[in-house]
Amino acid sequence: MRAIITNPADLGRVVRRVRESRGWTQRQLAEALGSTQRYIYELETGKAKRADAQFFSIIARLGIKLTATTDDA
Repeated sequence: MRAIITNPADLGRVVRRVRESRGWTQRQLAEALGSTQRYIYELETGKAKRADAQFFSIIARLGIKLTATTDDA
């Protein structure tokens, strides 16, 4: 799946789609990743407070790769 991420809610929708495609609840995903259900909820709704190590660990473990492109040469 490819998605253009322009805000936290866009990334949250991708996380939710990946989770649902695996048939997991938020609680199951949190347990598998050593996180909390609340953090997964906040991530999926675009309300995660910061992009810390836990944030990047969770999206990497879900197989989500963030890339950046720039307009400069």
